[in-house]
Amino acid sequence: MRKNVIIVICLGILIGYVFGNIIFNNYEGKEYLESDGNIYYVQYGVYTTEEAAKENSSKLDNYKIVEEDDKYYIYLGVTTSHEVALKIQEYYKGKDIYSYIRSDYVTNSETLDLLKEFDKTLEKTDDYKEINEVMKEIFENNSLKL
Repeated sequence: MRKNVIIVICLGILIGYVFGNIIFNNYEGKEYLESDGNIYYVQYGVYTTEEAAKENSSKLDNYKIVEEDDKYYIYLGVTTSHEVALKIQEYYKGKDIYSYIRSDYVTNSETLDLLKEFDKTLEKTDDYKEINEVMKEIFENNSLKL
């Protein structure tokens, strides 16, 4: 009886290992994250009404509220670089404002080109005041389709 249980457990582990390797070897997620067209939103929250979004963003100094699919998203930053998104997130974390990074794929080349230009400045700096100023420019830029 005990021998049968051990055989079943070992067989389950072996099957899990084989299928896990197959999935890992065929995973293309990393290539997706590094491809052109990816942008990263540093998101503070999502709300069902614009009033709730405005009320909950009152303590923020720099943000953008975007309506999408009848929901209101509050963004603290947007970039084409995951490292820059982490930098922005860390800046707000230091101010006890917690956020998360959400990625999306966009096909609008004008938006991507503009964000890449802003990213050149953001990648070179660790000065959070400068990062905040660049994010303000991005949010005020009417050419960007966020």
